Amino acid sequence: MDTKNLLVKSIALLYRESQQTTKSENSADLVRTIFENFQPPNKQVQVETEEFKTTEALIQLLFEMCRNPVDYEYDKDELLRSIKVACRIDDKLYESFCQTMGAEHSEGQLTRSILNFRRSLNNHFKEDSIQGVLDKASNAFKYGRYKIKDISQFVNEVIAQLEPLQMTSMTKDPAIISDVDFGDRGMINAALAEAKEIGNGDGILKTGWQDLNNMLQGGFRRGEFWIIPALQHKYKTGFSLSIFAQIALYNKPHMRDPEKKPLLLRISFEDKVSDNLQFLYRKLKFDETGESVKLIDLDTEVMSEYIQQRLQVNGYYVKMMRVDPTQWTYKHICNKIIELEAEGYEIHLCMLDYMMQVPTTGCISTGPSGTDIRDMIRRLRNFMEPRRITLITPHQISTDAKMLIRNGMPEDKFVRDIAEKGYYAGSKQLDQEVDGEIYIHLFKHNGVTYLAVQRGKHRIPTIVQDEFKYFLLPFPKRMPIPDDLLGERIGMYKLPAAASNADESIFSF
Repeated sequence: MDTKNLLVKSIALLYRESQQTTKSENSADLVRTIFENFQPPNKQVQVETEEFKTTEALIQLLFEMCRNPVDYEYDKDELLRSIKVACRIDDKLYESFCQTMGAEHSEGQLTRSILNFRRSLNNHFKEDSIQGVLDKASNAFKYGRYKIKDISQFVNEVIAQLEPLQMTSMTKDPAIISDVDFGDRGMINAALAEAKEIGNGDGILKTGWQDLNNMLQGGFRRGEFWIIPALQHKYKTGFSLSIFAQIALYNKPHMRDPEKKPLLLRISFEDKVSDNLQFLYRKLKFDETGESVKLIDLDTEVMSEYIQQRLQVNGYYVKMMRVDPTQWTYKHICNKIIELEAEGYEIHLCMLDYMMQVPTTGCISTGPSGTDIRDMIRRLRNFMEPRRITLITPHQISTDAKMLIRNGMPEDKFVRDIAEKGYYAGSKQLDQEVDGEIYIHLFKHNGVTYLAVQRGKHRIPTIVQDEFKYFLLPFPKRMPIPDDLLGERIGMYKLPAAASNADESIFSF
């Protein structure tokens, strides 16, 4: 994309975003990232000097727009006058601005226009980084051929640089997750500060269940990779979606970079976002009122406003999306993270529902069965961990484990028996790649539906006593399991002996 086109799209994007009815965010950080190191070439010819001055003036205007607050409202005529002054004698460029910003749009058209502009700028951001690698390699081969001792090694190094650029624009070795130079005291201090942060609980993401926090020793730590194994249709989505909401409700963002925007991200490869939103509304409302929620008569505007206010109460930005897994790989997940970072977000949680739906394209497949799955997990963990992004995903338990129930194992003891024994679909060694496991199982007992929760491994120096690694959560009538963090504990360590008159029906997730 040429400079003029890039400037037109960037200014038009910020203007269009200011026209939205709801102004919770804009693309100022993305635009700033693209232009902060932009240096127009030194111009010698008079007409080119004018072009140079025009470019500088428009970039200055653009940065002024970036400094405006999110809720800033532009007067179109006033903005166009400023653009006219910046364009100087370039009437064609000014006309491009007028055409791009002049048309009136409905809310839906406005949203589509903004998304198209963002996508275009994100693509430019990535392509510019890739171009840098290719230009450097080309120059090295053309003008420094005598310095290249091994052509095969040279090609492999270029490929190695291009592969991570599908995910990020980093210039350091993508294999290095973290490093400390003992000649640099600042690096040592940073590493020790990170260890201290993990030890003292700063940045820990609490959940809404007391017993779960106890088994996690406070909550999920930033940068950990957690897997939630369960049999098919045993509340994996409901459990993970509840945790997603709880992290938004009970945690204030602990920022590594105060200039960034804290984000919780959930990507579904299976369920519709609308279904997830309905679940969230019912859960949040039931937690607040204790009354059953029927959605059929509720206004969608009321529901959306309620969910938005509740999940953003502590300052988190929240994004949910549904993706066709056949069109994605682990690289696309990483690409999405990079895009969001370029837009100014610091991502605290990435939840995938669920990761095994994603093809293992590009992962190592030679070796024992499940090698490709392990490699995908390893790649995602190594990508997320240095960014301090907590990654959580449900996972299917193998049919071998299901046979234990068919052979008479009590269902309340199921998760206790299979924990840390490799009962994973696709690979028996996934536990070697993750930081923690939370096994869950849905079952009925005396007319009540329960969720059994068992912690498996947790890659952390401190130890939890075995009796606190297991608990049961009872379901209420036709509603998701409520939170108990701010009230009386609802979890239990064993089944009650007496029968209950609770409704046997269970919430669909």
